Amino acid sequence: MSGLNVGSPSTHISVTYPSLARHMSSHQRTQGYVPGASRWGNAPPQATTTSSPISATDPNENRAGVGATAAMNAARAAAASTTSVVSGPTTFAAMPDPAIARREREVQEQREREREKEELRAAAARADREREEREKGKSPRLRTVVLPQVTLSRFLAIASANTARNLETCGLLLGREVARSSHAADGKTRYVVETLLIPKQHATSDTCTMDEEEGVLVFTEERGLITLGWIHTHPSQSCFMSSVDLHTHASFQRMLPESFAVVCAPKSDPSFGIFRLTDPPGLQTVLTCRATQAFHPHPDVPIYTDADKGHVVMRDAALEIVDLR
Repeated sequence: MSGLNVGSPSTHISVTYPSLARHMSSHQRTQGYVPGASRWGNAPPQATTTSSPISATDPNENRAGVGATAAMNAARAAAASTTSVVSGPTTFAAMPDPAIARREREVQEQREREREKEELRAAAARADREREEREKGKSPRLRTVVLPQVTLSRFLAIASANTARNLETCGLLLGREVARSSHAADGKTRYVVETLLIPKQHATSDTCTMDEEEGVLVFTEERGLITLGWIHTHPSQSCFMSSVDLHTHASFQRMLPESFAVVCAPKSDPSFGIFRLTDPPGLQTVLTCRATQAFHPHPDVPIYTDADKGHVVMRDAALEIVDLR
């Protein structure tokens, strides 16, 4: 490729998929793909379901270097969640006193301002810690990113028409930073993907370019969302990050270390992967690359790897779909 509110989920879906190490193509090797050491050996465990919601005490010690395993195939079968509407008796409330209502608004606005100040202080503290770690030569700590498990199946359905015509499709994964506990100032936060945005675009069999980017900017600013990752198809190729994909992703990960890329390859096995650049050396290698051709080789160093070692987790959560095409 070129160029929610998540309520309180009732289940925690643990999904795994075959290691890409056994399916690596020469293209993957020349682009610097390094599979992480599998936590399960040659036999990945089956998907399991437990009744634990998103926890406020999950570990947040993820490291950004060469990471874990490859894509999560159980997510493809995830069904769209439904919401039941329960009707009840109609009640009528008395009109509030204007002065009381105004005072309540002022109190609420004051609370919002205080919350924003706490979040800014927490963000500044995190930035200071990350800068200190980089100066010491350490990989930055990564906050967890929650990705709704329905994302892949929904996106593949949207992309199916283009896939049948051997054209790529791309989308953006938008969300928010949310507190992991009731105290935002303690710095314990995570990112949650809330929206799959399909921008206006044009594509070929091996490229997909987003059009009218100003419309995307307006949408994210109006909603107060940030870009956490991006997703695109390889309609007839295998699951890997091309040199163009690596340069596209470098711009995202440079702005947000937790940023990740999802590649869907419906005609390949494995059929999808969740990736990020190693940091170091992958991010720095791609950012300093001066190649002028779109598709080109990179130095023989670990450039990109899987992003599922506690960094990107798939959960049973709501997902909004917005198609701007």
